[in-house]
Amino acid sequence: MSNKKFPKLAVLSLLGILSLTSCGESNEIKSKPSNYDDPIVTIDGYDEKIQNDIESIIYDAYHDDSLASETLTKVLHRYAQSIFGAYNKIAQSKNDDSTTLKEAVKDIVSNNVDKTISDNFIRAHKAYWTYDDNGKHVNDDDPDNIVEVTDDKNFTPCQSERTKVTSRFADIESRIAENMFSKIKTGSYTSKHFFSEVKFLKALYEDKQSVSNYRDDNGKLLDIDPLIIDYTVEGKDVFEEDILHRDLYQTNYEVNEDETADYQGEQYHYIEKVIIPEVYNDLLIEQYLMDEDVAAVRNSRARQINVIKIEEHEGFGLNANLLAKELVKEIYATVPAATDEYNAVVDEENNPFEAIFERYQKIAKGLYDDLYTQTGDPKDERADEIIQAINTSRSDAFKVETGALSGKKYFSNTTYGDLVEEYEELLSAESFNELDMTLYNKYTDSGKCSFEEGFDQEKINIAQSESITKGWYIQKSSPTLDSNGKIVNNLFQLSVANNKIEIKDDEDIEQLEKLAEVDRIVKNATTGDWEVREGPSPKENKYICSINGAYFLKFDGQAAGSNYTDDILYYDGSAYYVVQVLEAAKDVKLRNGISDNSYANTRSQTFLNKVISEITKKVAETGNYASLSKEHWLKKMDIKYHDQSVYDYFKDNYPDLFD
Repeated sequence: MSNKKFPKLAVLSLLGILSLTSCGESNEIKSKPSNYDDPIVTIDGYDEKIQNDIESIIYDAYHDDSLASETLTKVLHRYAQSIFGAYNKIAQSKNDDSTTLKEAVKDIVSNNVDKTISDNFIRAHKAYWTYDDNGKHVNDDDPDNIVEVTDDKNFTPCQSERTKVTSRFADIESRIAENMFSKIKTGSYTSKHFFSEVKFLKALYEDKQSVSNYRDDNGKLLDIDPLIIDYTVEGKDVFEEDILHRDLYQTNYEVNEDETADYQGEQYHYIEKVIIPEVYNDLLIEQYLMDEDVAAVRNSRARQINVIKIEEHEGFGLNANLLAKELVKEIYATVPAATDEYNAVVDEENNPFEAIFERYQKIAKGLYDDLYTQTGDPKDERADEIIQAINTSRSDAFKVETGALSGKKYFSNTTYGDLVEEYEELLSAESFNELDMTLYNKYTDSGKCSFEEGFDQEKINIAQSESITKGWYIQKSSPTLDSNGKIVNNLFQLSVANNKIEIKDDEDIEQLEKLAEVDRIVKNATTGDWEVREGPSPKENKYICSINGAYFLKFDGQAAGSNYTDDILYYDGSAYYVVQVLEAAKDVKLRNGISDNSYANTRSQTFLNKVISEITKKVAETGNYASLSKEHWLKKMDIKYHDQSVYDYFKDNYPDLFD
């Protein structure tokens, strides 16, 4: 019966009908009970059954009583597959022969005219349907004639629905990388910023996970050198940057591979067995948000930012001040696109300021070795130009010194400069009794390494300290930046989103004309040269300005000087900040293509899907959405219970299901 109590069933009674024998170090089931294939629960309207895993059930019942909670996890995962489609055949449940998400994507991106496979997939999964603001299923292939879909069984999917499928798969791929990255950022796999994939693989392999052996056929450790996980590396790039080698954790993951082929050799499915269920659980929470509380997403005031922080050196703020002024000059001199018109879109994929900010960080920290050779030749010509320009006005700003004992060159009054000078003090000790033991322990890891090795590690610590903040944030989960909170206050002003002009391409003449009215870069009518406005446009927003299509936060007063253009620089008393706003989302931008101002129209459907995914991830982390989501989806299932402990667990934790 559904949600009704029945005679007590004891999981441990299974022991009476099992015969377990010990053979070496393994326990082997020699005979199966008659009800081996009976489900723990069933869900009406959904063919998937949660199958018994006898060994794990007995183990769990004896040790940690996790049967009920594990059942809930599996129920939700399988239900998520019914909403989004199983990721691939390996992730799919037994006896399920429906089209997978991977197969649907392969069909969509193929050159085949016949799209029966993907069309049937979309018809079976409403999460990919396009709805108007009134909740009606519509076809929006013709923006000027959006029609309601009346035949939900045989309709032909529109292009936006096909794009949602490919976007979802791309999103899952990105989340797989981010999930894997989160597992390696901390822990015993990383030592002094160096990550060892062999150690990570060894831990998983010895835990009997479905991954490659960490040794080759000759018993030697795999030849994978430890790498520094640079602060610039983002989780989604963990495979592309060769920090992790995906084929060691997942076999046949490419879209163009045949899922039904009989592959030879050993296969690895850690990603399908461990990562995909975690990803799908997150997707289920986010789908709940989109279905039941979409206002929380659309009104979250989401911002994608790129922020540089240039800290003053203690007791010597000059270099930070001059460097900040030079950065402002470069921002106004930077033309992201090599055109004679305004740059239409400066976004994550087309953002010159990411590299510019990272260069200024190296200079601010004084990382001489990253900027010059020890003979003084510039490794980075642009960095050398910046330093020379600053030193023209104040030669003591980035003054080059040479350590008398180490021979290392450095800029005085910088973080790296302090490191070299401290190192010189350590080297100057003529006997063990003269050693500063605090410095000795710092540079030798308490006697475990040489002075030089310790110095190199301290330099890495400086290089990897994060002074650039980038990514998506929402008002309820804002970043920690300046000490005064002024930046966050300005960032989440509603007008920041309202006044960021969205332009799809350079042919969007009407929007380009609007941008020309407020942009701080204008073309001289006589010479044809691009120049900075003499004063702000009367139509310019209070909190944000456009500089050749790139947007920056504004602040009261001019931290760098008297010119109005310096208002993009903020000084909190100890550091200077420049805040680039790549995206500023608001309700209308996050709607389907019904709205003219939707990202789907101003940018693309793919871009809209990506932004919504980023925002729902952030919103889902706030509040109690995880709990609300579980109860929401459980209510949609007509669950029949076949185990008393599972029934009791569900009733205790979700009593509303049994009203």
